Amino acid sequence: MKQEMTNRKKAALETRRRLLVAARKILEKQDFADVTVADIAREAGVAVGSFYVYFKRKEDIVEVLEDYDFYHLAEIVNGMDGKGILERLAYYCHEFMKGIEEYGLEITRQWIRNNVAPQRMCHSQEDITKYTFDVRALQSILREGVTQGLLKAETPVEGLALFINCELYGLMLAWCMSDGAVVGSRQTGAFIANGLAKVLAPYIIQ
Repeated sequence: MKQEMTNRKKAALETRRRLLVAARKILEKQDFADVTVADIAREAGVAVGSFYVYFKRKEDIVEVLEDYDFYHLAEIVNGMDGKGILERLAYYCHEFMKGIEEYGLEITRQWIRNNVAPQRMCHSQEDITKYTFDVRALQSILREGVTQGLLKAETPVEGLALFINCELYGLMLAWCMSDGAVVGSRQTGAFIANGLAKVLAPYIIQ
């Protein structure tokens, strides 16, 4: 019986994975509004009913695709021994934008539509919005910088986290609105050097 349950679980995970792969493949070529659940199921090679076992509606699949490693990125940055705060933030910003771009314009556009009117998500057993999570992630990097003696105690953590997060979201929007001409991951270095470095300068401990 235990082996049977294990096999069922593996089969279920494989079906879910196939649906995600299929959705991503289709959305690289078609507008989200033109894609149906039937299209995704057909591409995945499963029955339409199987889609609804894992997702309530096609919009929900975008939230799963967006999951990426954003939730672990701040933890990676906070573990960067021997790196200065600007180098840490540059890595965070670049990887944040790179991760978004890997999903493609259409998925990102739909994700933005989903989150302009904030949808709740469960993270670490807490019900929060994606915006709140992203701001907190940046706050954790800045607070860790204070704890490790990279930033002064009076560093305005909340204000700086908001500033950085708005820049990243702005680059994401510019990428979508320019139909891919403005590539955010190519702009993060300039943002750190020309903007954030100057703002952070009074608080960095040399």
